[in-house]
Amino acid sequence: MARTSTRSAAARSTTPGAPRRSAAAAKARSVSKPPRDVAQEITDQIIALLEQGDPLPWRRPWRTAGAGLPLRFNGDAYRGVNVFMLGLKAMAAGYASPYWMTFKQALELGAAVRKGERATTVVYYGVAGRRNGEDGAGDGTGDRAGDRAGADHAGDVGGDGAARGAPRRFLKWYAAFNAEQIEGLPTRYHPERSADLDGGARPVAPLAQIADAMIAGLGVDYREGGDRACYIRDVDRIEMPDVSRFECYRRYLATRFHECAHAAEHPKRLGIDYGPKVFGNEAYAKGELYAELASVIVGATLGFAPDHIEDHAAYVQSWLAALRGDKRFILKASADAQRGADYLIAATERGMAARAA
Repeated sequence: MARTSTRSAAARSTTPGAPRRSAAAAKARSVSKPPRDVAQEITDQIIALLEQGDPLPWRRPWRTAGAGLPLRFNGDAYRGVNVFMLGLKAMAAGYASPYWMTFKQALELGAAVRKGERATTVVYYGVAGRRNGEDGAGDGTGDRAGDRAGADHAGDVGGDGAARGAPRRFLKWYAAFNAEQIEGLPTRYHPERSADLDGGARPVAPLAQIADAMIAGLGVDYREGGDRACYIRDVDRIEMPDVSRFECYRRYLATRFHECAHAAEHPKRLGIDYGPKVFGNEAYAKGELYAELASVIVGATLGFAPDHIEDHAAYVQSWLAALRGDKRFILKASADAQRGADYLIAATERGMAARAA
């Protein structure tokens, strides 16, 4: 009877249309973790740092460890939000090496990540299904992109394109380790840093030439000598106080780069638009955050630490509101800032070439 009963139960379980479920599969489903929300993780980190007060989080790496950009294993610089997140991690952990790589890349170099070391998340924020066949993965423009090296290690958390055929944003990520977490790397991954290197290490004269070349390359009207620093979009003009009004040249230069970043927003340049701006509203705060981040990237690229917003408390509250309302805004602002920085560097090169001609 027992054997007959067993066969009968088995027969019932394999009846066509009946689901086949193992106890192990059912248990796995019951304890499965929700998808990782990397955008929210990054936003939460930035919010927590902003709430701590001065200095602003994206200035911390350069104020602590000198200017410079985090680098991939092949020497290419990271982009977008990765510039800030990897810099913050390096500062917190005390890493001196600017190099980062995946577990697999370390192995390919004949090295190995030390046991117990924890990885840092690197992200790539892009847009799929853009017009003219573009997929948003253009690393040269920085358009919604942070980094795409190691994409085979990335996980996709989807996008926000609602309509069929509309551009779809996506976020991918992978794990990276700093060179100081890895044993057996060639010595080039541990460059020596001069003991006296700081945010103001670059001589003033070359920076002055760079600033003038940037203005020339942008083709923007520039006037100096007033009592305010601003970009006037309607007439495409930058206004700056005289350099003597600033407590140091670095602060003057960072302010100038900040206004140049606003000029890059113009429709005839990058066409970055956060909506109608009125002092204190959300669009204004978003535009200021973009320009602040772009100025930091330009400064890091050129080798000095930008620092110009003296009273940023009012901005912080607006930025916090924008970040809390949109978990992906810091990714978009960072990507736009990368585009802006790329544009300003290219404009500088055009200006320098014209001067040399």
